[in-house]
Amino acid sequence: PLPVPMTIDPASLASMLEVMAAALRAMPAGSVPPAVAAMVGQAAAPARTLGEWLDLHERQLQDKGYKAQTLKNRRSVLAHVRRLWGDRPIASIKPLDVSAGLKTFPASRSSTSRRVLAELRDAYTEAVANGWAEHNPAALIKPPRHRVIRARLRFETWLAMRELSQASPQRWVESMLLLALVTGQRRADLAKMRFDDIVVDDAGVQVLRVEQQKEAGKGYGARLEIPLDLRLEAIGMSVRDVIEHCRHSAKPGPTLLRKAGGGPIEQSSLSQRFHDHISTVLGEQAHKRHEWPSLHEVRSLSARLYEAEGVDTQALLGHKHREMTEEYIDDRGLSAKTWKRVPMPASHTERQPTGTTP
Repeated sequence: PLPVPMTIDPASLASMLEVMAAALRAMPAGSVPPAVAAMVGQAAAPARTLGEWLDLHERQLQDKGYKAQTLKNRRSVLAHVRRLWGDRPIASIKPLDVSAGLKTFPASRSSTSRRVLAELRDAYTEAVANGWAEHNPAALIKPPRHRVIRARLRFETWLAMRELSQASPQRWVESMLLLALVTGQRRADLAKMRFDDIVVDDAGVQVLRVEQQKEAGKGYGARLEIPLDLRLEAIGMSVRDVIEHCRHSAKPGPTLLRKAGGGPIEQSSLSQRFHDHISTVLGEQAHKRHEWPSLHEVRSLSARLYEAEGVDTQALLGHKHREMTEEYIDDRGLSAKTWKRVPMPASHTERQPTGTTP
């Protein structure tokens, strides 16, 4: 009969090698061939952990020229990687271990688990390239299924939030709601908009220049020129009107959104005040923890309103592909029960059937 192959887990193998190394060290000098001693000693050396590699990996990320916020976000995700697998020998982690770690995230945090998998893949790709690992255990793992649970923002809710903000001592909150709606830009872009971003083009048209902070791996963000005369009929205001509102909402300063004293506002403050206002309008029990519409949802609301008014929303949002714009326009069921009229061809006129009342 053929011998049955014996499998040894990495921890037991490391222990056996250490015993062998200790036995070799106890033998008389010169009695062990140098090559054998070197091989056993090298094999018995402490296994390098994933956490040790991540120390180097994070320094590499810092040297790649990422923006401060991008580095902060990636380090936040890498903290989960350290927590789940950091103390394991980097060569011992298997695909099954990766899958088991990802399953510790609840369904409500599927987006986090997907980012953790992406960071682990990237870390191992660099580890293989630098001789720290022979294979990437995350390479063949399918990303966890992402179920969107964050609710869309209703226009009626936005109107109620604006009304509430008008009574707030922080006048910039109303400016934030208006600026987010008429420009359709992300939180980071709202926070950095400046008065000197307003320029006049060759045709004499005033535009607000926006270089989006989201680079999507390109090394640069989309560059937009939003005409100041772009008007959102749903609220009866143009970009120019909102900029003037921002101008008079606080003491002079370089940014459109400013504290009362004129200084810039942190992105986290924008999000916090948005949540304070929406939870006051809807009530604390309106949504579960991960279902609350965030400031980013104003971007979707802006796209839906402008789309209804015939504006090129793909250009406004700065998307390369229309498919991404469609995701923002999707109201996730808000209009599911609304009757949708089938349009008549332009060449036809409606006729009332004979014997019926118009």
